[in-house]
Amino acid sequence: MTAESLSPPARAAIIGAAVVIVLAGVRVATPIFGPFLVAVFFAMITAPVMTWLTRRGVPPVLAAGTVVAGLIGILVGVLAFLGMAFTGFIRSLPQYQASLEAQAAVLADYGIDPGSFTVWDYIDQGFVIQQVAGLARQVGTITFDALLAFIGIGFLLIEGPRVKAALARRLGPQSPLYRHFSQSGRILIDYVVVRTKVNLITGVGTGLFLALLGVDFAVLWGFIAFVLSYVPYIGLAAAAIPPTLLALIKFGPAGALAVIVAMTLVDAAAENLVLPRMAGRELNLSPFVVLFSVVFWGFILGAVGVFLAIPLTIAVKLLLESWEETRWIGELMGNGGREE
Repeated sequence: MTAESLSPPARAAIIGAAVVIVLAGVRVATPIFGPFLVAVFFAMITAPVMTWLTRRGVPPVLAAGTVVAGLIGILVGVLAFLGMAFTGFIRSLPQYQASLEAQAAVLADYGIDPGSFTVWDYIDQGFVIQQVAGLARQVGTITFDALLAFIGIGFLLIEGPRVKAALARRLGPQSPLYRHFSQSGRILIDYVVVRTKVNLITGVGTGLFLALLGVDFAVLWGFIAFVLSYVPYIGLAAAAIPPTLLALIKFGPAGALAVIVAMTLVDAAAENLVLPRMAGRELNLSPFVVLFSVVFWGFILGAVGVFLAIPLTIAVKLLLESWEETRWIGELMGNGGREE
């Protein structure tokens, strides 16, 4: 029995079963695929830097080492900043007790008696301690995964030109699959650049507003808004929780509402000023597909999938558009805009 002799529903069922089996295998192998995907992602977006260095006579091994060292330096700087900021935040927690007491009268106006409950009534302390202990145990695993990712980035940067040339010889420079493979690198870089611009506007705007309002650790919350905005829709909502709670403690409900409104307006301005440059071209994903991709890849790959959801979905869309039989699926994933 050949594939052509099967009915369309039978072929769809077989392909669907194969996809489910592959995704289940990927989910089980996430500890291996996670660092590998991170390495591929950063190798693709840093490839122009690698090319720039090699064109100026820097040996490939030294150029790759320079790029990896730069990434490590950025990571160390970010971790040092977060460590100092969170240390200061934890040390300041006792000071907020006085602010909570000052808000007692305001809460009473809403029919809430602050003395009738405590935060720990609603938080399982044993669960919190268990999670903290689990995170501490994961430090070694995270460090090992980061080491694998950095080593992978170095090897991919060195081997990238050879792999690209081999694919061109095997597939042909004019084949749809090779053209979409080459296009994916450019689209990924464009996406990261534009997404970073949007996040920078959101993060800086959030930090400035919180500083003007008088919310403590405004720089920290602005940086978290910048990072989490890489996760569409969900990221900014999560980033807004800590400063909103601090504003509620310090200024009451009006302050919390001001933070929510301001962060929403800043993000909306950033999305409408910068992101439309990608609409119908580089991104070309429907809003539903964007949201679904975050949930789907997060379920398959965990935290790595959440942050790489859009690049992975773009890659899948381009792959589907490489064959006539699946091109319609890729078109369904689009936002309906006309590609330029």
